[in-house]
Amino acid sequence: MGTTGALMITGSPAPGAIAPDDRRARWELIGVLALLLVTLAASLLKGQDIFIFAYIMTVVVALGGPRRHGRPWSDLGIKPGFVDDLRRAWYLVALDLVFQVLPPTLVVAFVLGYGRELVDHIASRLPVDVASSAGLTALATLLALALVLTLVEELVYRVTIQERLSWYIGTPAAILVASILFAVAHAVGTSGTPQVVLTDVAGVGLDGIIFGLIWAKTRNLAVTWAAHYAADVVGILALVVVLRAI
Repeated sequence: MGTTGALMITGSPAPGAIAPDDRRARWELIGVLALLLVTLAASLLKGQDIFIFAYIMTVVVALGGPRRHGRPWSDLGIKPGFVDDLRRAWYLVALDLVFQVLPPTLVVAFVLGYGRELVDHIASRLPVDVASSAGLTALATLLALALVLTLVEELVYRVTIQERLSWYIGTPAAILVASILFAVAHAVGTSGTPQVVLTDVAGVGLDGIIFGLIWAKTRNLAVTWAAHYAADVVGILALVVVLRAI
């Protein structure tokens, strides 16, 4: 691990980060977290993705940061050096791709006897039925939508929530909080037994932790976005294979 990566993982501020005593930055973070928590709670109760409104406002706050605080765009991970940063985090990207093919949580579920139920639950989170012929024809559209959604999620959870929280509570704790919120958002609109829902949320949370580690090590939005999108593509294709096999 390089020097910069080590500093990021242990929670030291990144070079050029806004100091924790910046009141505007602190209140922006509080506002974003409050809005996300409220809309997530409402979404879980209603079974609808009301939290999308919080996503939009968080992206607005994130993209307005360089203008309001006079910070460089690299604070949002918009910078050159994609190949070099990918090389620094390749093992984390590879690990998450392996987890998409053989998720630890799915292995546990099959051992405990509710693997098929978990597979069906994960499939129900997708907007199309990938097990059907019609769903397969819509697969290209689904993957195109995922390209946009993964970018938004990285801007919300890693670039904004994780990064800004790390200024105040350190990187490890920030990764954990952002990953929990990321996982809970994926439970909206789903149904199932408590063990199935919790297992699914745990699996998404594990993905979030890996994406958080990639961001902490590279602070490169393109790398975390590429890793997230690649994981979604591999995960969806693996799900299609599993559904057709069982």
